[in-house]
Amino acid sequence: MAETETKPTKPNKFGNIELNEDAEEELTTQLVAPGVQRNLEQEVILGFTINLLAYPIILLYFIITFIYVTRKVVPYQFIDERFHIEQTITYINGKWTQWDPKITTPPGLYILGWVNYHIIHPIFKSISTLTILRLVNLIGGAIVLPLIVLRPLFLFNAIGFWPISVTCFPLMATYYYLYYTDVWSTIFILEALTLALTLPWGETYSIWLSGIMAGLSCFFRQTNIIWNGLILVIVVERRAIITKQFTTHSLNNYLKLIITGIEDFKELVLPYFINFVLFFMYLVWNRSITLGDKSNHSAGLHLVQVFYCFMFILFFSVPIWFSRNFIKSYKLRCQRKPTRTIFELLAIMLIIRYFTKIHPFLLADNRHYTFYIFRRLINHRSRLIKYVLFSIIYHFSTFTYIELMRPNEMAFHPIIPLPIKESSQLPIQLTHISWTALILCTIVTIVPSPLFEPRYYILPYLFWRIFITCNAEPIFKKLVPAGPNETPITISSTGRLLWELLWFMCINFFMLLVFIKHSFAWIDEPFLQRIIW
Repeated sequence: MAETETKPTKPNKFGNIELNEDAEEELTTQLVAPGVQRNLEQEVILGFTINLLAYPIILLYFIITFIYVTRKVVPYQFIDERFHIEQTITYINGKWTQWDPKITTPPGLYILGWVNYHIIHPIFKSISTLTILRLVNLIGGAIVLPLIVLRPLFLFNAIGFWPISVTCFPLMATYYYLYYTDVWSTIFILEALTLALTLPWGETYSIWLSGIMAGLSCFFRQTNIIWNGLILVIVVERRAIITKQFTTHSLNNYLKLIITGIEDFKELVLPYFINFVLFFMYLVWNRSITLGDKSNHSAGLHLVQVFYCFMFILFFSVPIWFSRNFIKSYKLRCQRKPTRTIFELLAIMLIIRYFTKIHPFLLADNRHYTFYIFRRLINHRSRLIKYVLFSIIYHFSTFTYIELMRPNEMAFHPIIPLPIKESSQLPIQLTHISWTALILCTIVTIVPSPLFEPRYYILPYLFWRIFITCNAEPIFKKLVPAGPNETPITISSTGRLLWELLWFMCINFFMLLVFIKHSFAWIDEPFLQRIIW
């Protein structure tokens, strides 16, 4: 395909990639830097092809491993499953007013399990109740999530992320085999985001459906009310971008957002405001955000949770950020701002020292990876490792989290308005306002929790990852641009996205092997115990 002439650019539907005016209607080969080009059309075609080919294989993998795990490895209730399964069986038996006081989450999963049981059991009477209930998460994670929730976003942002990779995200894929709340909690809140961004049923109906889905997600995890706030900000700002015309003046953009929210309260804000009112009524009735066992889930100021979260994001996003230039940019940043870097590292050390909460469960339960990560690494006896090494890791993790946001921020002209008339035509990007909201929602969600639980990082990672467009720079090779009179070299993000998928599957396979092969006995438990997140 012939190279197009470079002209002024503007945002479009394909992430943060800017296409010139002649390529507005189709993907073409684009010059992204002197001597460097991208064939965006080829990247989109490859992305669709790989997703179509990989999905049946991944689906078959999860089905086969699910059958093996359920029948051979843990054909019994595992850890917290005992509470969830027994409560669902209580509902199946028609005892809707009976509630286990040890359960800390609302009954969304149990109602879904009740529905699934009454659909599957009459058809397949030989399948055990345990398997039927675990199928709730397998169906949700391996079928509903990629095909219904993520596919529409992928169609709008085909070179940003792959739905098949997100489906294989290790922190969540673990729970496709078990009866936990995390999978459907994630599905409902991400579906609310998808509806808000793609507006498939028109703006009014889609936003109301988004509000309903966001509200339903709170029946699986109470803290999803915070992510309701993020989606509300995104909905209002996308309307404000069109009607109020955002510019480079950040403060003015905040004012335009507020004015739009007030003017269009009934249409944009009310669907989510109802959720906030209902949640406030729940807090008044329950006198706490936690149901049941409040003593072991009391809120606190666990600031180091932010660095745990960023560290996990750093680890899982290695194929997205790792490159010579990215490492070099961190080094240059430290060299150019040495005083600021030192103060930042000292602040992190103080947070490690005074805002690390050690929950009794963390030290007592060796059935979780966090037990080993915390004891052998994070809380190491050596102060050099605990404070110096991990302050550097946390600092680099924070740098990576923020710097990958920076090039993906929706940009505006100081004067010229965006030539877009409808919210659904906006790119799948966040502005400086919604990026700030994402960071705040992440902090508010995880900081109050006294538990070091990687499950709490699922939504912070996914909301961040969906709006990050993958780097196209080669991972291992050095990028050498072509000369002035030479044909530009072509780079692509497809390789990195493929590495991301393989990276996730390698982690999943390793964790599955550990789960199957490494078992141990607890004196007070009748069955063998194993390790999960």
